[in-house]
Amino acid sequence: MKADTDYRLPVWAYRLRKSHIERLYRSSARGVLDEDLIDEVGFALLVRCESMLQVGEAVHGRPPCPTCGASARVDRGPTRFARCDACGWECPWSLYQKTYQRKNLNAGGMTPFVREFVTKFSASHSHGEKLILIDTLIHRFHWESATGSGGRPGACNLIEGTMSDIMPFLDRLTYGASLPADVEQTREEWRRKWGRNPWSKGKGQKPNKPAGGDA
Repeated sequence: MKADTDYRLPVWAYRLRKSHIERLYRSSARGVLDEDLIDEVGFALLVRCESMLQVGEAVHGRPPCPTCGASARVDRGPTRFARCDACGWECPWSLYQKTYQRKNLNAGGMTPFVREFVTKFSASHSHGEKLILIDTLIHRFHWESATGSGGRPGACNLIEGTMSDIMPFLDRLTYGASLPADVEQTREEWRRKWGRNPWSKGKGQKPNKPAGGDA
């Protein structure tokens, strides 16, 4: 029988460090469009978003194979295994689940925004547009709509830390006159929605635990 360490397991992208995001906003506020820094932060967000979407597939019983990338299947027997018919990879399902549980990797109500970011950022050749895409994503809320304040802040899935320090951090980010008007508009809209969001008053409801495990 194999030991847990003998199985090949997926590796997911980490949340972003606040220091990287803060550097980006400070340089932009000084009127510097630092293309390298925009790409550094943007691509770190991109791989985090891709991990979140892959975990979403796993939660719904379609775990991506860490060997070939195909969708694996999960046995229904008493000892459940994830198995890839394309390349023969397999591992205990409970072991696979542990790789993403309690790591804020379940996109949940952020899924449409995460998908949109992945699609648009990957296709964009404008660093000004990339900056707006980054800013828009980190200010999203789960289940957010045009009129509703939404649920839990999506930044908790994207930026290291807890909600109690992430939200003040976002509010403190340095903005300058040189930033696109869309960026300032996004922040004001975010403040308005956060002000009436139940999570800002400690009244947010934790979502039901998904069938594939807490992510």
